[in-house]
Amino acid sequence: MHVATLWVVLIPFAAGLISWLAPRDSRSLPRAAALLGSLVSAVLVGAMYLGYDRAAGGSQFAFSRPWFTVGDALADMPLTVTFGFGVDGLSLPLLALTAVVGFTAVWASKGIRNRTNEYYGWLMILLAGLYGVFASTDLFLLFFFLELILIPMYFLIGIWGGAERTKAAAKFLIYRGLSSIGIVVAFFGLAYLAGKIGGDMTLDVAALTRQLHGGAAAAQSAPVAGALFLLLLAAILVEEALVPFHTWLPFAHAQAPAPVNMILGGVVVKTGAYLFLRVAAGMMPAMVGRYAVLVAVIGVLNILWAGLIAFVQSDWRRLLAYTTISHMGIFLLAAASMTPAGLQGALFVAVSSGLLTALLFAGVGLIGERAGTVDMAGLGGLSKPMPYVSGLLLAGALGSLGLPGMGQFVGEVLSFSGSFSVFPRLSAFGIAGILLAAVYLLRAMQRTTFGPTPATKEHLRDGTVGEVLPMVLLLIAVIGVGVFPAVIGHTAGAALAALAAGIGG
Repeated sequence: MHVATLWVVLIPFAAGLISWLAPRDSRSLPRAAALLGSLVSAVLVGAMYLGYDRAAGGSQFAFSRPWFTVGDALADMPLTVTFGFGVDGLSLPLLALTAVVGFTAVWASKGIRNRTNEYYGWLMILLAGLYGVFASTDLFLLFFFLELILIPMYFLIGIWGGAERTKAAAKFLIYRGLSSIGIVVAFFGLAYLAGKIGGDMTLDVAALTRQLHGGAAAAQSAPVAGALFLLLLAAILVEEALVPFHTWLPFAHAQAPAPVNMILGGVVVKTGAYLFLRVAAGMMPAMVGRYAVLVAVIGVLNILWAGLIAFVQSDWRRLLAYTTISHMGIFLLAAASMTPAGLQGALFVAVSSGLLTALLFAGVGLIGERAGTVDMAGLGGLSKPMPYVSGLLLAGALGSLGLPGMGQFVGEVLSFSGSFSVFPRLSAFGIAGILLAAVYLLRAMQRTTFGPTPATKEHLRDGTVGEVLPMVLLLIAVIGVGVFPAVIGHTAGAALAALAAGIGG
């Protein structure tokens, strides 16, 4: 089992290679390879989740080998890079999110008809990159996989997207590329700072965290640490598509095919949340404390701004993009509280938002395929010709606005429980944003599925069992998290408590 984490990353790579090598006129082989690869990886993640020793905590199922060393180039401090993978209570929930969303997105890709071998090849490389981000135990490797994600996303949007797909793909690449510059500078800056404290430069996550925590308090509050934190925070805002760096996400969602949107909104955006918890909070707790109010203000602004903009959207894809931005605003507000409840709530929001976003995009994709549009002005009364899809879409919308019994409700309760104890006034504004979400989501559902059915839509065929299966699986997952929150809480509890203790929450 020590190499299980490595196989989780390698299997999608292999499936992607098989898809690429499949004959161009073959549709079944690339799809079969992608389904099998995503399923096997998901099963391995599930096995690790069940086998994880929660009492022991820490990194488990670890695989690590020395990779390379940069010699005495930097002040006689060699930089060691390891080829390492492992899982802990923080990464496991996000790996599970990737597994569920990844498999359902591959299943939902049946409607892709052109260049299927390339499509499934890029889709599997994207999944491998996401698994690599959450499983890497070295920041150099983590950054490598972050960069790897950009390539398949660019082609998946740019080839199989809508009329403005080329512009959307280029904008995605430019924004995320700029964020990569900030991330790599912050990573190597942290390694240099740790080297000044501990004597050796390393990008190994565990060793780097120990060195930074073991230094004098002055080292953590040094101007260089503050500059690195702010640089990393700016990069995270781009990764999470938060205001004022958010415009790439609605444009990308409006052009990308539905299965790609499921992964983009469900998982890709969550890499920024992982960076905040793993690197910003995990390695620079003093800086999180110093800039907590700034982070919380940014979170609240995103909750309110995204809610207001979502209210005037008529395109379902853009509305869901702003819903994701609002959810990530809740994440920042909760994480800034630096309390155990707030950090747990932040992780719950990241996972639940990912599941719900994927569910909603799967439903919107089916509606767009049947009706030829996802603009609410051209829809209405779809609950009559498409009752199953409409019902599942409604369930996703209710879950997204925090219906009790679903994961988002648990996340919001924990998030605001933690944030109210530290930022009561800001949290009150955040609650107002949540109420706004209820208005625009229910309004969108009313315009789409209720009321009279247009004559041109009365003949629409409902989703088949195979077509609605991804939505059903995602709904089961989000209800499972809501009814049994210990699934995440017990797994991540110790890791998040350690974060809170390091920050001082």
